[in-house]
Amino acid sequence: MSALAFTLRYAVRSLRRSGQRGALAVVCVAFGVFSLVAMQLLAGSVRGAVLLPPDVRLGGDLALDRGGEPLAPADLATLATDPDVEAVEARADLGARFVQSARDGRIVIAIRTEAVDPRAYPLVGHARVRDRTLADALARPGTAVLSSDLADALGVGVGGGVRLAGTPGGTPLALTVGGVADRLPDALGGTVLVSRATAARLVGSDRPTSAYVRSRAPEAVAARFERAGWTATRPAPVADEVERVFGLALPAAGLLGLLVGGVGIANTLHVLLARRRTEIAVLKTLGYRRRDLVALFGTETALLGLAGGASGVALGVAGAEGLRRVVASGLSYLLAPHLAPSVLVGGLLAGVATSVIFGLVPVLRASGVRPAALLRQTPVRASGRTRAATLGLWAALLALFGALGSVLVGSVAGGFGAVAVGVAGLAGLGAVMVAALALVARAPTPGLPLATMALRNLRRHPARSAASLVALFVGAFTFAVAAHAILNASDEVTSRTLAPGRATVAVYGVPAADADLRRIAAGAPVWVDRSAPADVTTADGADLGLGRVHGRGADAASSVDVLDGGRSGPGGAWLDGPAGVLLPARLSEGEAPLAIGDSVVVRAGAARTLVVQGFYEPPGGVPLVPSFGAVVLPETFRALGASDVAETVAIEADPDRAETLAAAVGRAHPDGAVITAASVADSLVRLVRGLFRLVGALSGLALAAGAVLVANGVGLALVERRREIGVLKAVGYSSAQVLRVLTVESALLGVIGGGLGAAAGALALKAVGAQGGAVVTTDPAVTVGLVVATTAVAVLVTLAVAWGAAGARPLDALRSD
Repeated sequence: MSALAFTLRYAVRSLRRSGQRGALAVVCVAFGVFSLVAMQLLAGSVRGAVLLPPDVRLGGDLALDRGGEPLAPADLATLATDPDVEAVEARADLGARFVQSARDGRIVIAIRTEAVDPRAYPLVGHARVRDRTLADALARPGTAVLSSDLADALGVGVGGGVRLAGTPGGTPLALTVGGVADRLPDALGGTVLVSRATAARLVGSDRPTSAYVRSRAPEAVAARFERAGWTATRPAPVADEVERVFGLALPAAGLLGLLVGGVGIANTLHVLLARRRTEIAVLKTLGYRRRDLVALFGTETALLGLAGGASGVALGVAGAEGLRRVVASGLSYLLAPHLAPSVLVGGLLAGVATSVIFGLVPVLRASGVRPAALLRQTPVRASGRTRAATLGLWAALLALFGALGSVLVGSVAGGFGAVAVGVAGLAGLGAVMVAALALVARAPTPGLPLATMALRNLRRHPARSAASLVALFVGAFTFAVAAHAILNASDEVTSRTLAPGRATVAVYGVPAADADLRRIAAGAPVWVDRSAPADVTTADGADLGLGRVHGRGADAASSVDVLDGGRSGPGGAWLDGPAGVLLPARLSEGEAPLAIGDSVVVRAGAARTLVVQGFYEPPGGVPLVPSFGAVVLPETFRALGASDVAETVAIEADPDRAETLAAAVGRAHPDGAVITAASVADSLVRLVRGLFRLVGALSGLALAAGAVLVANGVGLALVERRREIGVLKAVGYSSAQVLRVLTVESALLGVIGGGLGAAAGALALKAVGAQGGAVVTTDPAVTVGLVVATTAVAVLVTLAVAWGAAGARPLDALRSD
């Protein structure tokens, strides 16, 4: 017990004296454990949302519908009395595309808007509404439950007002927020739920369009109803690619973070032991054997690991929560917090084990050297016993990481294989970085003595900077790929949504004949889309699956791209007579393609046989006035005598005045809903930027690892070159000049790692785009910004670590510790 007490006292006293270096070691451990814990907890949240059981993701053992047609009460009664059906839950798809805040007109794009029976929903899984039940939130007619991502994006809470716009019926639906859902059965965001009673009040019908079934024999039920003309959808397993990405990639990133932290620990312990060579020599002279030194310094590294591991676990829990919010905003999933005690305890133990193993490597090297060699600081070769012990430690480290990988992968062979591939990849990348550094370090620097000195120092120990360069490269690479991809996606969304000649303002719920609209438009082109439910079939009765017919005049020709000759591209002519129809371009392809001149039958009230005069592609992005099906001239639409007609007015105003025009329409018609193309583009860009924040956060972890490793490298350089620094100061070099040499070295690391990473990211994205036939543009400002950022990180860390040492007196720098 006395020996153990002495060992603990000695380790605690040594850590107290270690100062900045000890703090750096704790930071290294904390970073590694933070990465591991945060990524595992984040992966648990994502798995809970994405890797759901198939029946929960679908909503039941089966989903049944009649091709989008409303289900009659008799249909539901047939389902409920089927001997193999245990429970039925019916839903009506409202089909709204936009959710608009009634307060400030802000809009977001809805993924789904459904009318449900609060007493039966959900059939499987769970829904969680803040501070109330789903039934209470939907109890009052006219109320809705918004998923939390929609509520946050709109800035509305319980009691706030929203409108659903862009429904097939055309009329905007005014709703009061009765609740905000933090959890839905399938964890999908972008959701608005209303009761079927509210749907009946708003749209005049509560007839559902689909039914979700719990059954003891789902295949038998599906077969019976498919024979009766129903469509049955069965639960589908999660794709293997999705499971690998969300189930393995995030924890693997955390494992690499722990590995990077371990390298930092080894570097830091190397620094600490380099400063304590005299202490080790004295201990050996006093009779302390290798195992005694291993116990003393092993206890010290274990305490470092414990302090860093505890800090890393706490930071990991907080970091996982922040990353969870970022992922939820970028992927439109409702991610629940995931707090697993096994992850927290495992992260702490992994941090301690990694610290001890990495820390004992330099201890074994130093403890195997004779005291005289330590005191003289002469280079010595490690003995065979030391080399064997070091190999044993590396084997233990491999076993530790292999075990962690096996837990993540679920396979011992897969776990060890993944670790081996990761280490080999990092080693290969490190070799490339070292080669680049060695090449740059040979650059001529005439008339720049400090730069010459910095390059010479880098040339002497290029391998020492490999880990820092790899971390900086990975951070810059991932950030560059994300930044360029987001910029291209944002430009594509904006250009498609705000394309010249497209509608920039859509007005729902206002009669097209209203004179105010034409007056407010002030000469801007105005056209009207009238649509209604319809059956569209070939001449021999084959259903084309369109579901709606649209009446549009020639003034609406810009609303779709009519293909020239039916197939070759935009430039085709608009309809030239009431007997013609335009169809979606997809119907001109496939196993039984239609061609210009073919006949189709459109039934909407009356039936008309029409001739295909062309095919169209809908505009890209999220068009304000979409095309759901067959397009005919207004007189043809009137002749069909359709009921449930939806009317939308589109204005092709200049984008610069679209917002002003929309505000004027809103003031004149407060009960209508006015949507601008710019607001739709902004909503889409917000989603895209959410993904960028996620990738940016992950690349930030790599840059943070680079900063920690740069700090360790500078600390080690200050120890090994303290005599050199003392001589420089003794012959007249100032503290600022010494700092300049060190910052030039670190700046070169930032330029090389950041520059190569940014360039590689841009090239990789261009290559992927070229393979997919897309033209990808890269912004030079992103590359320059990344190089500046990585360089600034390296320089600032260097200044923080070296500031005190560079200001030491020459005598102190020359004196041996």
